[in-house]
Amino acid sequence: MPATDAGLLVSFLDVGQGDSIFLRSPSGKTMLVDGGPEGSFPVIDQYLTSLGVVGLDAVIASHLHADHIGGLICVVDTYPIGDVYYPPFDAESETYFRLLDALKESQATVHQPLAGVDTLIPWDDQVEVRILSPYDTVYKDFNDTSYIIRISYGNTAVLLTGDATELAEKLALKAQPNHLFRADVLKVAHHGSSDATFEKFLDAVSPAIAVISVGKNNDYGHPNDSLLDRLSERGITVYRTDQDGTVTLLLDGTSVTVIK
Repeated sequence: MPATDAGLLVSFLDVGQGDSIFLRSPSGKTMLVDGGPEGSFPVIDQYLTSLGVVGLDAVIASHLHADHIGGLICVVDTYPIGDVYYPPFDAESETYFRLLDALKESQATVHQPLAGVDTLIPWDDQVEVRILSPYDTVYKDFNDTSYIIRISYGNTAVLLTGDATELAEKLALKAQPNHLFRADVLKVAHHGSSDATFEKFLDAVSPAIAVISVGKNNDYGHPNDSLLDRLSERGITVYRTDQDGTVTLLLDGTSVTVIK
């Protein structure tokens, strides 16, 4: 599809208590990161249709929990997809098995990379997609198998964190140069839970904008007050899908513009 904006479009879709992020590169390449919980497909489909998207160049599952992959099953069934990426940690869930079945029926090529010195996802020549976590180790908390991905265009970047907790943050910061985490926009991990987005990680990312993908009146008390305090203390502008609906940003290589 032709690009209609001079920059990297990033939309954090309002899928309730889950994550789903759509990206379109300056040249028109498309990517969907996560698909929200089951029942999210109509929201995703309506948004993609509104942009004239008829296929996806890349689909990434940050990790294999149902609130991130539930809606991907219908996406895979409905849209032509080039490449699919998810971390190589099996989830023993019916939702995961159904996603695997959908992928087998699709024409998509499946990849399961881990983070390394330079683990990049090829997507668009103008945009770098870098995997900063997880690593080949044993994670006690399955949330820590989440991809932490930095997507940069020019001098602007967005950092996507799945549901990674403090442990994953510490391991990634130890393994990678801190400058690789720098981003204008941070997708706050784990829907604003208290177990992630700690000081050292925030210092490394140093975002101007934080986006929390979270459901209204959710059962978990997300976002947590201590997390909101950490963001507020740093003067970070916060957008929440439960309050703001779908949040769309344009990264033009030098600055970030919020498009509502």
